[in-house]
Amino acid sequence: MKASDWLAAHPADGVTLSPEATLPEAAAMFLAHPEVRDLYVVDADGRVVGHLGFRRLAGLLLAHLRPTHSRRQLVERVTAGCVREHMDDHVLCMRPDERISEVLHHHMERRIEDIPVVDADRRLLGVIRVADLLRKAIDQAD
Repeated sequence: MKASDWLAAHPADGVTLSPEATLPEAAAMFLAHPEVRDLYVVDADGRVVGHLGFRRLAGLLLAHLRPTHSRRQLVERVTAGCVREHMDDHVLCMRPDERISEVLHHHMERRIEDIPVVDADRRLLGVIRVADLLRKAIDQAD
């Protein structure tokens, strides 16, 4: 099945935010959309320029609750900043004409729970949630 066919049958909008958004603003977006596991960072033209996952954000905001064992944890403990400073700018996206089966394994290997579908200009068209793919597979198995 192509991404465009999935989005037509199972529309799911991605939640986006500005690179200048604060980490607490990003956390509020996650809390306002409990089904969302990934936020997409978009520039002023609406192009996807980054990604911020729930686990990454939670680790940053809850660092003060963990004992410091490494230099990385120490840096995270004292870091605040904006989304741009913490986002992953290597976002695995798929095009509407790609088959889900061709890209799914790349996303699963990176433990990404949502697959953003973008147009030729990298504007977000929608999101394919791995949980929704799993539900459909279970339904078809019954």
